[in-house]
Amino acid sequence: MSLITETNRKWWLLGAVSCVLGLVLLDETVVGIALPTIQKEFGLSNNEAHWVVNAYLLTFACFVAVGGKIADLFGILRVFLVGLALFSICSIACGFAPSGAFLIGARALQGLGAAIIFPIFLAMITMTFKKEVRGAAIATSGAVGTTFLALGPLVGGLFTDFLSWRWVFWINPIVAIAVAVIVTLTWRDVKRPAGRRIDLLGLWLIATGMFCLVYVLMEADSQGWLDPLILASFAAGIVFLSVFWRVERSLEAPLIEVDLFASPVFTGSNLTIFTAQYAKMPLFVFVALYAQTELGLSPFLAGVVVMLAPLLQPGAAVVCGRYADKIPKRQQVLIGLGILALSFLWLVVTEAFNDVYLFAPGLLVAGLAFPFLFTPTRAAISEALPEHKHGQGGGIAMTSQTIGGTVGLAVSSAAFALGGYALVFGLTAVLAGLVFGYALIAFRNV
Repeated sequence: MSLITETNRKWWLLGAVSCVLGLVLLDETVVGIALPTIQKEFGLSNNEAHWVVNAYLLTFACFVAVGGKIADLFGILRVFLVGLALFSICSIACGFAPSGAFLIGARALQGLGAAIIFPIFLAMITMTFKKEVRGAAIATSGAVGTTFLALGPLVGGLFTDFLSWRWVFWINPIVAIAVAVIVTLTWRDVKRPAGRRIDLLGLWLIATGMFCLVYVLMEADSQGWLDPLILASFAAGIVFLSVFWRVERSLEAPLIEVDLFASPVFTGSNLTIFTAQYAKMPLFVFVALYAQTELGLSPFLAGVVVMLAPLLQPGAAVVCGRYADKIPKRQQVLIGLGILALSFLWLVVTEAFNDVYLFAPGLLVAGLAFPFLFTPTRAAISEALPEHKHGQGGGIAMTSQTIGGTVGLAVSSAAFALGGYALVFGLTAVLAGLVFGYALIAFRNV
């Protein structure tokens, strides 16, 4: 008797693509724990070590907007398997990296693979499940992804302490092979409109502009803020992104429909999503570094400390989902931003004492904020747009999220060089506070 039947195949598919979401989210948290060990082995500077994380985030952020469009052009299953293969091959390459430069390059290509598969997993769920059960399917997928996210620090610590940091990357293809087999057996394609051509000019402009600005933030401290290359990169980044904005407004099928930002709710939602992902970088990268360098903990114990941040997220997500339609979205967003700002202020005050028991409550509380930042804002984006623009709105939200992580790590790296952990945590609290003020106005009618 076959385990996979036509009756249950969609649930097998859901489990498989949820694991893909889990792998992408796992790479947000698992590498941060191993970073000090990688830095020591390859003799990397702080900035070079942070490029191990940000090379992945940067290519992910720049190319995630085109993943779904490529699938529309060449077929969902084919593109999904190509993206999964690229992600897996680059993970293996990361594990065998002989140098820091090789690892950074492999991580950049790994981010490209993640950018291809990340938007397709949601499309697969949407196209497989009927509207009546689609919400439950997406919620289940989110729960699996959150579990991977929460386990990332612990898994990273276990591998780094008891095997090798290289297993942080080698675990990915093992899961990916199982996912590829199950998805191939269970996916059933459906008719959909023909895909439009990809806005290659917009893609080049945003990728180049983002790289220039991230390079400035990551390298200005070591090269000097008045270094000609730094100044030229900063100017080029501003020019490229300005041209991108003007070009996208003139296209019929842009990479990002920038006119949607005329809606305060749409802008406020994307800014909130950006802030939430920004805040994950100090939590999962700099807290991991703090735990090992200042608290003197092993990678495994540092992973236990970092895991406090996502520990309460699954429970908070259940509460947030249950009351999503009963509490105004404005209140939910303000609660999340308020919690985020206060928890990072706690980290600012307590980091100087080098006491894990004093520091830990801030991590636990910070994790409570994220469901209140992601769930209501995604719903608000859908409600703010006509139905035929829901796909574009969701794609922009995904881009805002990935750019938030990229900018978060770049800004935090520059802040760390200038003022240590206190400035890293303090800037995050200030950003949450500023967005809280904007949200008071932007969400006043929702």
